[in-house]
Amino acid sequence: MKIYTSYFGNLAKLKKAGIIPISISLWPPKFYSGLKMPFLAPDKTYIHWPEKTYTPEYQKKLSHLDAKYVLQEIIKLSGGKDVALCCYEKPGEFCHRRLIAEWLTKETGKPIEEFNQIKETVELF
Repeated sequence: MKIYTSYFGNLAKLKKAGIIPISISLWPPKFYSGLKMPFLAPDKTYIHWPEKTYTPEYQKKLSHLDAKYVLQEIIKLSGGKDVALCCYEKPGEFCHRRLIAEWLTKETGKPIEEFNQIKETVELF
């Protein structure tokens, strides 16, 4: 089982790759009816703070969670299939999913990468 991070704009690519999305947002898009782990969402009091002040607040929230429990919940929700923890921001933009990935990797040793389905092969004549 692999755990990725991604964003809601990638849902079609995730589905095509057989990866189960799990929302980690306070408010997933209205069209999203998939799995959710709202306890991993940032608190609404600091959701729009600058990265410099947001990051320590969110890391403090994560420090109160048991990473092994979070991993077990991901496995239970997905049935052991590959998943992507999803929110709104595109890759490269600041986002709490990267903080979750770093924390889970550090605490469990399980590597978590950003899903990138765009791996095109260019053939030259």
